[in-house]
Amino acid sequence: MFASRVKGKVLLLALAVVASLSLSIPAFAGVPPVRMSITPGGQSGIEQEVCDRLSMGLSNAQDIVISTVNPDWFVTCTIIEKTDQNTGQIRYNGTVTVKTRDGQVITTSSVQKYNQDYVVPGQQLNKRLVDNAARDVIGAVSDRSLPPIQQAVEIEMETRKRIIEAEMKAEDDKYDDATAILRAIGPDSPRFKAVRALMDEYAMEKEAMQLIGTAKSKAKAGAYTQAVVALKQVNKKSKRYRNAVALMAQYRAHR
Repeated sequence: MFASRVKGKVLLLALAVVASLSLSIPAFAGVPPVRMSITPGGQSGIEQEVCDRLSMGLSNAQDIVISTVNPDWFVTCTIIEKTDQNTGQIRYNGTVTVKTRDGQVITTSSVQKYNQDYVVPGQQLNKRLVDNAARDVIGAVSDRSLPPIQQAVEIEMETRKRIIEAEMKAEDDKYDDATAILRAIGPDSPRFKAVRALMDEYAMEKEAMQLIGTAKSKAKAGAYTQAVVALKQVNKKSKRYRNAVALMAQYRAHR
């Protein structure tokens, strides 16, 4: 199960993943694909053409679902046209930005295309030059943005697999094994900080488990005061804290 601890820690970076990964996942189940919406930044038909090209380039990937329903990532295609009839300058700036639901930028690709029309100031710009600049920026920004998106998806899928594996280990109290699995997740993952927080949680649970074990050993030997001292060190955020409190009450009755 992509457990509640992951909901609270790991999925802070991508709230949409809570819906897809917080369900019970048996060990043999596949990792859910990355859901992403691909939309124009404005109402431009040029932007929509970039969206269509990206959708076509990504739709056959088994780890990607193109959808505007509960997306994990938002891909926004923006093209800004700047033409000047007085100077004859024709500029198109194209940008594709990928963000998580909480606004964290995963990747950005930008392209600028420039044409010069040598016309009498005030005359209509050459439509062919304008159209060529538009076509150039559509193709260039689409081609440039695809590889980073594909690489980001690969990193995300590997991260999800490792988180699931780590949670399975943690459910069996194998915190060292769980931490070792997560340690391979580097800063290039958008979940890096949250994964580090999850590793800290594993360290806390491991310490709590050891403290309770020590307390039980002390109590068995009749050293109830020392047992209580050990239990007081259990972190209040630990899932074992209630058990520690119950044991303290039990051991204090023997003092």
